[in-house]
Amino acid sequence: MSSIAMGIDASGRLYKQKIDELKDYMKWKDLSPTTQRKVIKYYEVKYRGKFFEEQTLLHEMNDSLRMEIAAHNCRSLITKVPFLNRKMKDGRDDVFIGKVAMALSAFYFVPGDIVLSTGSTEPEMFFISSGSVDIYLNGKKISNLTAGHYFGELCLLSENPHCSTTVQAISSSVIYRLHRAELIPILHEFEDMRIKIASHCVQDEYNIE
Repeated sequence: MSSIAMGIDASGRLYKQKIDELKDYMKWKDLSPTTQRKVIKYYEVKYRGKFFEEQTLLHEMNDSLRMEIAAHNCRSLITKVPFLNRKMKDGRDDVFIGKVAMALSAFYFVPGDIVLSTGSTEPEMFFISSGSVDIYLNGKKISNLTAGHYFGELCLLSENPHCSTTVQAISSSVIYRLHRAELIPILHEFEDMRIKIASHCVQDEYNIE
């Protein structure tokens, strides 16, 4: 058996071991069957049957490789956002996408989880990699978004963000988050993108400086 095949098989065994340990823990805590099912589903969404210490693996790589992998995972999500899609053709377009991709944080949700709550003041936006969410305004469903869509961009750009909607996962979902604090340093390196994004901030309270 090749070393790669052995590695894949090992990751599967680690995942099973993790799930068995998790089941023992939940039984010990006497969690309800509903909660237990949600927890198991969460692990299924996050690990997809293979347990890897991803952060450890990535930490061992150089910055260029980490950026290349991040861009591979998130390029299609980022470039769908008009103000994040750089097309200067100066050899730095991929660098910008890579840096934004590196700034994203992945979150995993099971059906019924709240992704974003009304009243949130965090300057952040979200990208749906897989799954789907419902958007509620004043308790009424106003939209449904699926893989490839994004939301929260106004909060990302606003100087005083205040979320007016609630976002709830209706299927198992992988969603990436971009926080303003992670975006600003990138814009310091890409003046053209700072200007481009500033052009979207048409209201006085928006400020991407």
